[in-house]
Amino acid sequence: MGNAVLTRVVRREMHSPRTAIAVIVLTLVAIAAVYAGTELVLHLLGAKPLLVSPGEATTWLVNLPGDEGSTMIAAGAAVAAAIGLVLIGLAVAPGMRSRHQLGAAAHAVVVDNGVVASAVAERVRRELDLARDGAVVGIGHRSADVTVRPEPGHTVNSSQVRAVAEAALADYGLRPAVRVRARVQSRTHQGGAE
Repeated sequence: MGNAVLTRVVRREMHSPRTAIAVIVLTLVAIAAVYAGTELVLHLLGAKPLLVSPGEATTWLVNLPGDEGSTMIAAGAAVAAAIGLVLIGLAVAPGMRSRHQLGAAAHAVVVDNGVVASAVAERVRRELDLARDGAVVGIGHRSADVTVRPEPGHTVNSSQVRAVAEAALADYGLRPAVRVRARVQSRTHQGGAE
């Protein structure tokens, strides 16, 4: 398997597909088209419309600016614009999954952020001699948040924590790279930083 193929596979694994959103939008468009076609066929056959005949709908649209208040038109336009902006945002945004590529491996390896976080937390815990629940790590797309809670009497500073976490992450060679934020909390003040 060539590098181009592996690069494409890794990209597909790290980016979220837009399949579900595309299916929903296309289903709504198909329903609208089937409804419009049904109304046209019923009109051509001379039968009663399901909701409104095509002629009545066209007349209503032509007379809309004069018949309805401008606030209703503005509200409808705002809703349509908001839906359009959301769809454009979903189409353009990268849709990253919570995964990283390991650059240290000889092959294409994609790993979940939770696995990396657990491994980094374990390394920080062991190297700084912390209790089992003494290190908590969260990995995002571009950052790693490392929080340690040493036992009373055991002093650890944030530069030590950052150095150990950065060394662990450097060993993995994550792509895209993450920057480390380190915090040290005391056991007595679970919510506050020292």
